[in-house]
Amino acid sequence: MKKIIIESCLAAVSLGMAGCASLELFDPSDTTRNTVRSASTVSHAEYVQAARAAAQDALSSPTLTRFLRKYNQTHGKDDIPIIQIAEIVNDTDDPDLNQKLITDEIGRALLNSGLMEVTMAAGADVRSTFADARDLKHDKNFNQTTIAKKGTLEAPSLSLEGAIISNKVKDGRKTVVVRSFNLKIADIETGKVIWTYNKSLGFGKTEGAIGW
Repeated sequence: MKKIIIESCLAAVSLGMAGCASLELFDPSDTTRNTVRSASTVSHAEYVQAARAAAQDALSSPTLTRFLRKYNQTHGKDDIPIIQIAEIVNDTDDPDLNQKLITDEIGRALLNSGLMEVTMAAGADVRSTFADARDLKHDKNFNQTTIAKKGTLEAPSLSLEGAIISNKVKDGRKTVVVRSFNLKIADIETGKVIWTYNKSLGFGKTEGAIGW
């Protein structure tokens, strides 16, 4: 009888724990709501925080402003430079880290600022799409006058590069994680860095006494 009671109690506890599950919908770009952090990978909120801060800093940078002013003087006031999104180095514990979450956000901000254009014909975002489209000249099913010609792609003047660096320190039951988003924009013609930015985000986690 005692065994039956114990098993019934365990079943009730199990059902009660299962009934605690809930579903919460939220905007992942809202960093005030998306607060879950992991020591093993970078959260979406961390990407958003770093990217937004970096884009704002770049658009107010005196050195970048000076480059854009000089570019307009050389090429014409209505001409704006093209920037390529280069590879962002992954120096974290997560080999499957998706760096495009931060580069896409920064690229969008730079493009929407109207100060520069973003290319997909060079850099980490390069695709075979452009070469494939020009090879359509061999397909007689296409109107040949609508096919993009060779020699019309525009090369970038700037390159966005950088690294995501993660550092983890553990002391007893407490783990402290600091992630640094190190970003640079360089002038491709001269190789000079015209903007650099570093954003560090950190958090600490303390394990429960029984390991929960």
